[in-house]
Amino acid sequence: MNEYIKLLKEQGKLNISIDKTKEFNWRYTKIAGPCSVEGPEIVDIAKKIKSLGANAFRAGAYKPCTYPILKETNGWKEGLREEGLRLLQQVKEETNLPIVTEVMDASMIEEVSQVADVFQIGTRNFQNYTLLDALGKCNTPVLLKRGTWGTIDEILGACERILVGGNDNIAICLRGVVGMPNYRHVFPTIRWAPDLMMIPALKELTNIPIIFDPSHSTGYRNFVEPMAKAAISAGADGLIIECHPEPDNSISDPAQAIDYITLEKILNSTKPNNMDRRYG
Repeated sequence: MNEYIKLLKEQGKLNISIDKTKEFNWRYTKIAGPCSVEGPEIVDIAKKIKSLGANAFRAGAYKPCTYPILKETNGWKEGLREEGLRLLQQVKEETNLPIVTEVMDASMIEEVSQVADVFQIGTRNFQNYTLLDALGKCNTPVLLKRGTWGTIDEILGACERILVGGNDNIAICLRGVVGMPNYRHVFPTIRWAPDLMMIPALKELTNIPIIFDPSHSTGYRNFVEPMAKAAISAGADGLIIECHPEPDNSISDPAQAIDYITLEKILNSTKPNNMDRRYG
């Protein structure tokens, strides 16, 4: 155990108690939805996903892309932005599902907070300290995605920046790390590798909830279901999954988007009574 982790344990800073009275309870969280808000059909997608058992809805109104020029060439300007937020508000009103959506910059917090029940912080902003400090001053829950390079102490350090500001309703999202290049010659859409051992490792050090993202962790839809089940078995508190009515036609990350049938299978196999078996 390195000196930083040892110091935090001695000071009791790794035993953060999540306030159960707050609106968003991370236990048994099953967040699902398309990568991006693509249009008005998002409302019907949310209704379907709710009927399958999801208890929160994800979709990006602001969607940072790895290759923005390529996306813009194809007519996609990194999300529908203000229109996307308006559509997510409609989703909330018609489904009563909590909305999980990305905030990219501290200057966007006020705008996105009008709709978001949970701020998603993308992997590229994992150590955006200006943003993390601002989130600490908010009351909105935060789903902090681990950077693809993030070590365990860097994960805890990023959480600490939010916690010391006063916002203790946070969860860590594990969404894959750099590695496993040997897969790419067979599965070219795989960019990251799932780090399942980080789940029990974090559980050893903190009670901050852990949400696993099997979509980004694998980059390949056929691997999403087995990795989701493996993460729950390893102790994850919930899942965040990309689902689309026509996965191959998803504007963002089509290779990792799953269909409704697969989503239903995952949600049925990770119900609370099944999830509790890991403690038995």
